[in-house]
Amino acid sequence: MSLPESVHPVRRAELAYRLLGRTDEFVQYYEQNRFNGGAEDAESERSALSALTGDDITLGSDRTFFSKTLPTLCASIVGFTAVEAALEVGTFAGDEEENTEESKESRAFAAVSRSPAAATGSTTLTASRLRESSERYERALTSELGDLIRERAKRSNLGELVRSSILMSSFRSSLKVVHPSSSSRRHDKDLLALDTEILLRALKISQDEQLRATTAIVAEDRKVPMLVADSSAAQKGRSMQQPTSGIPDPEEIGLPFGLNQMKQQPTKSSLQFQEQSQASFNRSAVDQAYTFSDSLPTVIRSLHARAIAMVVFALSQEELGQSFSAKKGSNAAGYVLDAIGEFVNVTSVGMKDSDNVVDEGSVEKAVQIMANIAALQHCLPRFLGTILRGMCHIGMIKAEELDETFVYAEMTLKSADKACDAQMGSTYSLVYEICRNKIDSHINYALENFNWVAKSVRDMPNAYCEGLIGYMRSVFNSLGPMDEGSRAGLHFSCCGHVSERLVKLLAGKPGDTATFDDSGLPPIARIDAFGIKNLALDCDELEKFADSTAIPQLRDCFNELRVLTSVMLDKDLPMLVMPENVAQRRRKYPILSMDKVGNILEKYVGTGLGDKLMGGSRKVDILFIDKKEVQQLIKIVRSQGI
Repeated sequence: MSLPESVHPVRRAELAYRLLGRTDEFVQYYEQNRFNGGAEDAESERSALSALTGDDITLGSDRTFFSKTLPTLCASIVGFTAVEAALEVGTFAGDEEENTEESKESRAFAAVSRSPAAATGSTTLTASRLRESSERYERALTSELGDLIRERAKRSNLGELVRSSILMSSFRSSLKVVHPSSSSRRHDKDLLALDTEILLRALKISQDEQLRATTAIVAEDRKVPMLVADSSAAQKGRSMQQPTSGIPDPEEIGLPFGLNQMKQQPTKSSLQFQEQSQASFNRSAVDQAYTFSDSLPTVIRSLHARAIAMVVFALSQEELGQSFSAKKGSNAAGYVLDAIGEFVNVTSVGMKDSDNVVDEGSVEKAVQIMANIAALQHCLPRFLGTILRGMCHIGMIKAEELDETFVYAEMTLKSADKACDAQMGSTYSLVYEICRNKIDSHINYALENFNWVAKSVRDMPNAYCEGLIGYMRSVFNSLGPMDEGSRAGLHFSCCGHVSERLVKLLAGKPGDTATFDDSGLPPIARIDAFGIKNLALDCDELEKFADSTAIPQLRDCFNELRVLTSVMLDKDLPMLVMPENVAQRRRKYPILSMDKVGNILEKYVGTGLGDKLMGGSRKVDILFIDKKEVQQLIKIVRSQGI
């Protein structure tokens, strides 16, 4: 009844042809111009949509199709069904016109059209023929539209899939409103032929888009901690709030889902380093820095936007009659949760693989990537809670499905946590690999042609030791964005690797390529008591550095190096290696390896002139043994087979 006046001439022309007794000619004319050639041409390859709109629907890009062509086609089909509904109803007059002669005649013809059994002659055949042609053409339009959407959807993006799904939902609803009596309404779902693979296709497309978006965002990041703006005012505002148990802090603009809580806590060693270093950044900047960099809030916003798009897509597909795979609770909500889990996975992967930090050798960048993934993981509970609350508000999750859906959400959260943990573990390995390579390069360069037959005792550590300590200090002071556990773990890994390299150099079997370390640097070939004493001094300096980091028990990494140097300088060594003194030796050096002692003795350059070399006036505090004594000790050590 609310159709525009432009529809009236169609109906009036039909009545005029009927009054003139030329109803068949009108039907033929209408079929040829409206129904794409009529019944005899129904099986032709001509496009019903092109005939309706006058445009070639095969032209244009996929982007143009979803943004312009598809809405035009839907509007044209709805307009066509509205005209056909008007012809079937047979009246356009309101209540105030119901007594006019024209309205009476229209209602009379409509009665004949709706009741073929009550009509006689050509009038009944004409009405039936018009209705059949109309419904056949309407089905052709809807069927072709469904095929066209499925074909175009293969190359679409997530936004186009979402818009087309919403449009199709509105399109079907409009058809039911404007022409509910058409027999095509029973076949709309079949004619549109809902693509059962569209759910997986949307998930795959959205994963690829999230990965590309994350990579593009992170590629422009300088990978330095984001500074806190107006921290004093923000802290004052939070302190004025009344503490409420169980309720999280309000969201901050630009830092949602608890990101504002991820602030760095300066360590004791970093503060000491800042006080000593003149070129370092000032202390206030560290105190007011987040653990994440500038790119993370943008990455989370992209993740949030894509999750919302998936919610809308799932809701519209559910309205179209799409069936989701069986999940706990709401099936559509389960699909969205699965999508979010995959989004988090590809986001963490994109953040980790954003830069080739291994080739660059940048520990700071690798640490920042790891901290960004940890901050993303921290946001996940509140992020999922926000999405679930939104799905409850729009009715996607029913009251009776609430408990099961939240249980499934917990499973999704655990899966997302594992995905972040995996990438953080991989990034941690990356950081350690960079540090290890730098340590190896430094040791190889400094010790490749180093002379360990020192012939004198140094009063300060060797240059290589000072270089190692300087590098590790700079690395350890760049770990501020890391969590406390990972930071301590990297301390132990680096110090342990340094100790392992030095032990292999000192106690590796000389001349045996199997005892070469991973870098290919052979063990020391010759060393004297002074060289061992200097190495012990290096060990002292490394232990002092370990203590300065305030990491408990970090000095224990150098225990084996300490024991080997101590036993080789112990004046009681000839007595301790005797078989009958095993118990005493184990009490004094519980982790001592006699095989390594034997290897050191084989490369030991004995003098036996310790008092003379020391001037004879000073007390000798290290062991000096001559060549014969060395050979004898080697035999004793090897004979024990320990």
